Amino acid sequence: MSFCSNDYLGLADLRPPGPAGAALAPSGAASSRLVCGEMDAHREVERSFARFVGFEDAILFPSGFQANVGVPASLLRPSDTVYSDALNHASLIDGLRLAPATRRILDHLASPPEASEASWWFVESVFSMDGDGPGLEQLDAHLGRGGCVYLDEAHAIGLHAGGRGRAAALRHRPSVLVAPLGKAFGCAGAFVCASATVCAWIRGHARGFVFTTAVSPVLVPRINHALELVAGPEGERRRERLWRNVELFRARLGGHVDADGASPIFPVLVGDDRRALALSAALLERGWHVQAIRPPTVPENGARLRITISAAHEPETVERFAAELCQLLEQAPGRGAA
Repeated sequence: MSFCSNDYLGLADLRPPGPAGAALAPSGAASSRLVCGEMDAHREVERSFARFVGFEDAILFPSGFQANVGVPASLLRPSDTVYSDALNHASLIDGLRLAPATRRILDHLASPPEASEASWWFVESVFSMDGDGPGLEQLDAHLGRGGCVYLDEAHAIGLHAGGRGRAAALRHRPSVLVAPLGKAFGCAGAFVCASATVCAWIRGHARGFVFTTAVSPVLVPRINHALELVAGPEGERRRERLWRNVELFRARLGGHVDADGASPIFPVLVGDDRRALALSAALLERGWHVQAIRPPTVPENGARLRITISAAHEPETVERFAAELCQLLEQAPGRGAA
């Protein structure tokens, strides 16, 4: 039983309904969207997702990594200043390295200075290794001053506000929202959402979109099906189950985890790489799969067990896992929660 995947709602193993022997979609688009790979199905699912999250338009990329590497350089200019959180995902870091703007690295959970009216803030709404994220009031303040926000919702889309992510609670809409589908949606690909004007610009200038084959038509019905589930009663039922499991696990782990985080991600810091590997191996011997996360993915002396909770977990399973994890942690105490 895995406790380290990103399948937060337990949808990754679901199959869309349909009669056996139904006609299959083509396996590939055969070209980039701008050549001859554009299909009605691509635009239909983009419009559906844009309506779901409240944006004018959306663009379907093959992956979140490809979106984050390709989009920044298409939007930023040498005169722009970009503030980027120190714990941003590698894809955002690489994307900003390719962009011509001046970069400023923010301390974790810090916000850009108030004088930066025309600056960009690149940030994840929930950080994948720590399970926390920027305050909504800070994001709103930056947008309210006329700043731009590029918000990656990889670990929040599907989980909050009817599945629309943390951005749905903002008073001001982010300039660009990235919604990867490989986590709570249990699928693959990523939507980049923005105004119709910005999306039109990205379609013609983001190298990761212009110079790649369009997303396989086989995948598009699966994305549609996942969107229907996440946005409907089944998604709400799974979110309720997820957050009950999250609170149950938090209560059972006590001081071993952050008591205030509102995320299915639980980083259990142990510091030493060898100790983290030993704990991971000991858990696997007991039937629990939790990977040890070590530098360079996390800072030096920041080795940890990255535990994720899913709606697919039975409460009894969460209880047993928590009890055995606590036993191992007490035998080899670490450095506490992140």
